[in-house]
Amino acid sequence: MTHGLPKDERLKGRHWFGVLFQQGQSIKRFPLKLVHTPVTDTPHNLFGVSVPKRNVPKAVNRNRIKRQIREAYRLNKSLAGTQEFGALFFIYQGRESLPYARIEQAVKDLLMRYAQTKKVVDEA
Repeated sequence: MTHGLPKDERLKGRHWFGVLFQQGQSIKRFPLKLVHTPVTDTPHNLFGVSVPKRNVPKAVNRNRIKRQIREAYRLNKSLAGTQEFGALFFIYQGRESLPYARIEQAVKDLLMRYAQTKKVVDEA
């Protein structure tokens, strides 16, 4: 798996967000929340990120946090598995900017937990 994050791996469009928030399941690991749902018609995971304006009012800080989450996902997306794919949406829940190492650790933990939940669903 390459370390890129091409445009076709981005989560976009009203349809996907509707499906995610109606049928998706969530996993939390401070400062992030991962909302995910299975996807059958793409050869890779779809990825999206959000930092609420209510929690982080300055755009400079929101954009920095989004860049950090995207980079952590880009480097660790192989942890999510390559058998079945899904739509993954990360929501930042912290009130202030945190060091990259802490964000990366949260992304890793969430991706590993996501991969475990996929295995449990597949075995059932």
